Amino acid sequence: MNKMMSVKVSGAIALALVMPVLISGCSESSAQDVQTINLRVGASHPTTLPWVGSIPNNFIPEVDRRVAELETPYQINWQEAYGGQLYRANASLTSVSQGIVDMGWVFSTMEASRQPLTQVSVYAPAVTDDPAVMMEVFNELNRSVPALKAEWESNNLVFLGASASDPFQLFTVTPVEEVGDLDGKRISAAGVLSSWLRGTGAIGVQGALPDFYTQVQTGITNGALVLPSGGFSIKINEVAPHLTKVNLGSMYFGGLAANKDSFERLPEEIQEILLDVGALYSQSIAEDVMAIYEQGMMNMESDPKVTVNAWSVDQRMAWVHNMPNLAKEWVEDNEARGLPAGEVLRAYMNAMRERGIEPLRDWDKEIN
Repeated sequence: MNKMMSVKVSGAIALALVMPVLISGCSESSAQDVQTINLRVGASHPTTLPWVGSIPNNFIPEVDRRVAELETPYQINWQEAYGGQLYRANASLTSVSQGIVDMGWVFSTMEASRQPLTQVSVYAPAVTDDPAVMMEVFNELNRSVPALKAEWESNNLVFLGASASDPFQLFTVTPVEEVGDLDGKRISAAGVLSSWLRGTGAIGVQGALPDFYTQVQTGITNGALVLPSGGFSIKINEVAPHLTKVNLGSMYFGGLAANKDSFERLPEEIQEILLDVGALYSQSIAEDVMAIYEQGMMNMESDPKVTVNAWSVDQRMAWVHNMPNLAKEWVEDNEARGLPAGEVLRAYMNAMRERGIEPLRDWDKEIN
């Protein structure tokens, strides 16, 4: 059995940059030596978020269980660092690709320049409210659509499993009974999500989730377009007590990935386990995300200080069809750069339809 040498470098991050996956023999007196594999796993966000918490709570235990059943006696020594201990959200992709960790959660929404085609669900909203379906689709597409697969491999990554959100909703200071009520309102939104307000007359105000409470409280904005699971966590309902269920859909925003060099050094049977358990990682996220969402909605319904208004399908369609064709703009911008965005959009929409999903808008049928 070959042993890989590690170089001692002071400092945790310097060590992480140079230390490869280590496979070593243990207990020479045993009938068959146990081969120990050191794997570093991390995330820029805390384990309180389902897509991170699922790594130590579900992914690692299931990998360990399957490894223990192999004929060859392997043991994985996990070295875990979550909550930004090693890197921040804007470095989640590069930290895995450069080998600071051997695997970790990649926040693709922050990586539009490196993963432009991966942003497709952001520019085609209101397709499905079910994160389980969203993750199932992208677990398939990231392996079957060459252009999406390439966005992981070109960054020295092996995609393991997708992560997605609960459906976006609207929290406001005053009631929003129809899309016309948004005219002139200032709404907090993160990044490109402010484009979902185009056509409504509302003005998107940029900010991150932690900023939204103060933005609304101080009158900078009149509400926030937000994931309820995130909105509940910052108690946005205290300052924006009107929750309008506009159901603008779940969003795919990245997933668990392995450093390609580290992955290829692993025994083939370990590689297969990591790929297989990646799909289970997504399933566990869906369960946790919707449990948080449903419990939070129950709390909002029972809170006398909060008014919950669920829009009809017609009201939701009025919002979505008042938008310019965001997907068409996205396709044209990316195809001008030589990227097959139209192919990716069609693959995404068709994969949804094959699962019985009826999008509020057929984004792909409006492109050439």
